[in-house]
Amino acid sequence: MLWPLAGALIALSVLCAGLILLLGWHLFKLKRFLLWLDSPALPLPEERGLWGDIFYRLKNLLKSQPAAHQPHDISHEQIRLVAEHLPDGVVLIDAQQRIVWFNQAAETQLGLKGRSDIGQFISYIIRNATFNAWLTGAGEDRLTMPAPADSSRSLALRRVPMPGAQQMLFCHDITEQVRVDAMRRDFIANVSHELRTPITVIAGFLESFADMEEPDAQRFKDYLKLMREQSDRMRRLIDDLLTLARLEADTEVVIEPVDVAALARSLMQEAQSLSGGRHKVSLELDSDVRIAGNHKEIHSALSNLVSNAVRYTPSGGQITLRWRTNAAGGGEFSVTDTGEGIEPQHIPRLTERFYRVDRGRSRALGGTGLGLAIVKHVLQRHQAHLRIESTVGKGSTFTAVFPPERIIPAATETPQSPGQAAA
Repeated sequence: MLWPLAGALIALSVLCAGLILLLGWHLFKLKRFLLWLDSPALPLPEERGLWGDIFYRLKNLLKSQPAAHQPHDISHEQIRLVAEHLPDGVVLIDAQQRIVWFNQAAETQLGLKGRSDIGQFISYIIRNATFNAWLTGAGEDRLTMPAPADSSRSLALRRVPMPGAQQMLFCHDITEQVRVDAMRRDFIANVSHELRTPITVIAGFLESFADMEEPDAQRFKDYLKLMREQSDRMRRLIDDLLTLARLEADTEVVIEPVDVAALARSLMQEAQSLSGGRHKVSLELDSDVRIAGNHKEIHSALSNLVSNAVRYTPSGGQITLRWRTNAAGGGEFSVTDTGEGIEPQHIPRLTERFYRVDRGRSRALGGTGLGLAIVKHVLQRHQAHLRIESTVGKGSTFTAVFPPERIIPAATETPQSPGQAAA
């Protein structure tokens, strides 16, 4: 319209000016949009026209986004909380092996100190050459090592590559597994040793018989006596092993009222028979309450305590059996002897299988090394425990302590005066 009136030059100039203004207006709107992108928390600009349509559609899109992302955000927070309270340690390290994050278990297992170790090089905190070589190497992704915070515990570590050359370390406490594996190896070695000795003795006598051109009746009789002793030793060992296996395999205990007072009288007779008059055996009954439990198992456990006392008390010594009710309302069956006593460092391990304070003396006296292990298992099955008190040179007291929940009150309310029998 301007061309015929004002000429081509003016018309082109006006057109260019209009295009420049339009471009500047769009650039201004684009700048406002970019500023909002940098700060999305701010409200969207109110516009009209093309930009108004764009902002209107963007506003509707944003309204639908929170609903779509909310489950993801909740899931991410839940994952973080779960990782924080995992029983296994979790540590995230960056490409330079600096600690980015760790959970509570990692603090205990690896000796990390709160959040002050965030950003520290893990090799500065865990000063273990094997660990550092494993962390930087390209070999196995698993490692077993002592816990830096407590060398008596064992850890199994695993590293998992993460994006950005980061690594995630997982730490699992395997102390109990290591202990069980060691016990299993020791158990197999001990059983093999305990069986090998009598088998070797019997095999040796049989070879001697085979080499005799003219059997000597007296030697033959002596050898048979020794062979019988060794076969009895194997039988006792196998019987104890089978008893332990049964106790571990059976999860249920057949409950019946056990008259411990009557059982104690029977055990005193057993002690007298085993002693053969070498000891003074006495019985003190300070209670007539019964126990809810398995009669056969309880008899086996208490019989082991009695036989041990007879076996390890020198001739002329005193053995006292006692059944009483303690202050907590539980029952206590104790066996006190005047033997040599046990040094304190041995007491915590006495209930381990095949553990002996004096191996040579125990074998000479006919022990299998499994008696107190059987006692421990039986008492555990009855929610009871074994208490051991000993003084070197004076003697020992082994007490089976039953909880109040296992006690069946006596039929009569009248208190019974302590009874005592001696032989």
